[in-house]
Amino acid sequence: MMPPGCNAAPLARASPAAPRPPPSTGIVDLMRLGSAVLVEGARHPLEFSLEGVFRAWARRTAARLQSENLVVNFGVKKVLLVGSSELSRYILSQFPSRDGFSTGSLKRSAMAFLAARALTISDDDDWRRRRAFNEAVLEPDRRHELEPEFVRATVKAFASSVASVAELRAAMGRTMLAIVFGGSAPPRLVDDIEQLFQLVQNPIKRVLTAPWAYLRRARFYNALRTLWMAPGTDATPSLLRIARRGAAELDSTELLEQIPHWMFTFTGSGTDLLTRALALISSDPAVRVRVLAEIRAARPFDDGCNVAALPLLEGCLLEAAHLYPPVTRTFRCALAGATVGDVRIPPGLEIMQLLVPLTTDGVDVDTQSRSFNPDRWMRAEPPLCSFDPFLGGVRRCPGQSLILLVCKVALARLLVEQRLVVDAPGINAGSLPVVFPRRGLHFQPD
Repeated sequence: MMPPGCNAAPLARASPAAPRPPPSTGIVDLMRLGSAVLVEGARHPLEFSLEGVFRAWARRTAARLQSENLVVNFGVKKVLLVGSSELSRYILSQFPSRDGFSTGSLKRSAMAFLAARALTISDDDDWRRRRAFNEAVLEPDRRHELEPEFVRATVKAFASSVASVAELRAAMGRTMLAIVFGGSAPPRLVDDIEQLFQLVQNPIKRVLTAPWAYLRRARFYNALRTLWMAPGTDATPSLLRIARRGAAELDSTELLEQIPHWMFTFTGSGTDLLTRALALISSDPAVRVRVLAEIRAARPFDDGCNVAALPLLEGCLLEAAHLYPPVTRTFRCALAGATVGDVRIPPGLEIMQLLVPLTTDGVDVDTQSRSFNPDRWMRAEPPLCSFDPFLGGVRRCPGQSLILLVCKVALARLLVEQRLVVDAPGINAGSLPVVFPRRGLHFQPD
């Protein structure tokens, strides 16, 4: 069975048509969306998912308008919703450039509050320099030189029992402090980075709390600057130590503004990935038995070498990332416009990409059968997928290898040392819901 987003053959297409903009939604469509939000919110207040409602509405609207891609007209702003895997792959494959596909204004304005020079909103030469710096620090294409220290830091951070998502996030926060700063940073930085990213993701809250928000941001960067200049930085194994090697490539403000993403990956998307993998492994007793045996055979992890001997555990993480991507959308903009196949994108139109497209080569990914099958990632030729939860191509996540390493070590501790299982509503290995449940997770030893 193919995983969501994976394709066996391309969709047969009719003869080429003249490029044209995707069809636009009207006021009736937005009324239907509003009605769906109200109805689902009233029916399922605890399990309500705005993303799930929006995807279902977009799928129905796309079917009615006979187009995989839509221009959603919100009145004050129009947004191109990319629903097809073909167009999504093309946009993600393009080099970040103001002359081609640049960061969308919605994402740029939000992220600029925290880090106006962050890699994720950079273009052209700025992107090249910042990308090279991030790759030099995170070492995505090889075993990280500090892997043994990072493994030991993760083992130590997960020494205490975990009984909730909050405690899991706290352990990932301790791991972050050790890996990014060598353990010398004040613990309050964990709360600082979580609160600041909440402001990035919530423009209304950002406006309403502006004075407090900017004070917290200033305090946060003062702490980063102090840690950067601390005399013992070069003696402690950490990402910060490696970053000092490339300090000449970026100015001090640029350099410090790369650090927030390293930090939030642990307590944000990394924690989400770890939680979902735990729940999926717990949902399949046969897979769990095999994972436990693999971990026991590979221990100890003191020097980090044996972490590589966990292909099934890594397969579980990759499967979790494809079934329930921690990041589900991103924003782009073609300032000068663009034509891709038979789709013409008007200049300056905001582009919202669903990282799990509405359709993948003609297959409705929200309604096809979904199951947990980590073995597909252990094949000599992994399945070809129409979306990559780590963004692939030129924009691939430079921290992918590092966060997978941390998650594997954390899972090993939780599954073997704590014998932890996580029950999640609706999560059954043979039949999975479209959206991972946000509430009702139950942590307990087996």
